[in-house]
Amino acid sequence: MRKLFAVTAFCLALAAVSWAREFPNDWTWDDSPDLVAAHSAIEGHPMPTLDLEGWINGQVTPEMMKGKVVVIDFYATWCGPCMAAVPHNNELSAKYKDQGLVLFGVCTNEQGQDQMPQVVKEHNIQYPTARDPRLNSEKAWHVQYYPTYAVVDRKGIVRAIGLQPDHVEEVVQKLLAEK
Repeated sequence: MRKLFAVTAFCLALAAVSWAREFPNDWTWDDSPDLVAAHSAIEGHPMPTLDLEGWINGQVTPEMMKGKVVVIDFYATWCGPCMAAVPHNNELSAKYKDQGLVLFGVCTNEQGQDQMPQVVKEHNIQYPTARDPRLNSEKAWHVQYYPTYAVVDRKGIVRAIGLQPDHVEEVVQKLLAEK
C-alpha cells in the first residue's frame, strides 16, 4: 500500500510540474517523466551557470546577455540533427539580433569537442560557439540529448529548455514581444 501511495504521489507531482510548463511538452524532445521533471525544475528560475572555453566567432559574456533574449544551442559535433539546425540558427541570429536576441552554441558531450573548429567551418556556423570541456554546463542544464535548446528571457529566467529546433523561433518571438 505504501508503494502504491508513493507512486501515486510521484505521478501527481510530476503531472503538476508538467502542467506548469509555459510551452507545450510536445514542443520538446522530453520523452520521459524524468526529463520533463529535470527541465521543468530549471524553467522559471535564473539560468544555471555556464563553464565554457575555446570560443569561436566571438565570446558571449554575462554582460552581453543582460536585457536580451538568449538562445543556447547545446549540441554535439557528431549529431546529424544538430548540424541540420545550423542554417536555421544562423537565420534566427541574423533576423532577431537587432531586436535583442543573443544566440550561441555550446559544444558538449564527451566525444567530438576537439573537432569543434573544423565543424564550425564545415557547417558555416556564424554565431558564437564554445566548448564545455568539463561537461559542467551539460550537467547544470540537464542536457540529455542533442540538440537541446534553452531560451532565457530578458530578466535572465529560463523560460524553456529541451525545445525542438522547429519551435525555438516561436518562443523567441513571444519573449522578444514582452516588455
